[in-house]
Amino acid sequence: MKKLSTRENGFTLIEVMIVVAIIGILAAVAIPAYMNYINKSRVVAHVYPGLHSIENQMALYYIANNVMPDNSQLVDLMEDANTHYFTVDLSGGSLKATIVNDPSDNKFSKLHDYTLIMTPNTSGANIISWSLSGSLAKKLNIEGI
Repeated sequence: MKKLSTRENGFTLIEVMIVVAIIGILAAVAIPAYMNYINKSRVVAHVYPGLHSIENQMALYYIANNVMPDNSQLVDLMEDANTHYFTVDLSGGSLKATIVNDPSDNKFSKLHDYTLIMTPNTSGANIISWSLSGSLAKKLNIEGI
C-alpha cells in the first residue's frame, strides 16, 4: 500500500503571482508598440500612396520649371491622388499633410490632426530625397528620414 503524503504538488501562490507580474510587464511594453505598428501600417496603406503621387507630381513640376510648386498648382498635383484620409498644403516648398479621421470607419481617430511635413532636398534640377518632420513623423518615429 502506498503511503499518503500531506504535501500536494502544484504551484504556490507566490509563483503564480510572479508569472502574472511578468506577463503584465510584457503586455505593458508590447501593447503600445503594437498600436504604433498598427498606426504605421494604416498610414502606409491609406496615406502614403496619395502622398507618393503628389511627391511625383511635385518632382515633375520642379524638373520642368526649376521651382517648387505652390498652393495655386495644388489641384493639378492632387489629380491622381487619393486624399480621403488627409488634407494637403504647399507652403515654402514643403508639402504638409494633415491626417483627418473619417467618422464612418474611424481608422485615424488616434492620429486626427497630426501633421507630416515633407521637405524636398534638391540637387540641380532634381529632388534627391525628402526630409520628414511634424507631429505624425514624431509619433511614428520616422522624423528626419
